[in-house]
Amino acid sequence: MTAIGGLVGLIVSLLYLAKQTKAAVDQVHTSNTMAGNNALDVAIANLRDIYFKMLEYPGMRAYFYEAKPTPDHGLERERVLILAELLADALECGLMSTRRIPESESYEDWRDFCQFMLTHSPSMRLITSEHPMWWRELVAL
Repeated sequence: MTAIGGLVGLIVSLLYLAKQTKAAVDQVHTSNTMAGNNALDVAIANLRDIYFKMLEYPGMRAYFYEAKPTPDHGLERERVLILAELLADALECGLMSTRRIPESESYEDWRDFCQFMLTHSPSMRLITSEHPMWWRELVAL
């Protein structure tokens, strides 16, 4: 009788432990999903800030979306290269975050966007080729 009581107690303990383990796994999944969403939000907010800066200087978008060549000299060149560096930082951050946190479910989309930017922007290609160690994820594309 004592052995049966001990066995029932062990079974109840194991069932309770299984329930606790499932709850812990669910909590970790929820936490990872929130981390993925937060990482993506930061990357998108960075892009939004850069786009607002582009609005201050009409014509800047063409350097990044329409394959307009990087200006050879002057203030326009400086603006384009600074925006290219800011974009490269934002894209690198997005690539790293979405790759490291699969729950964001955005790595493929982010990678596609980065490839588009590199394909359509001579300025982006210029800065990433001049400083490949600064933007390793972008260069690897």
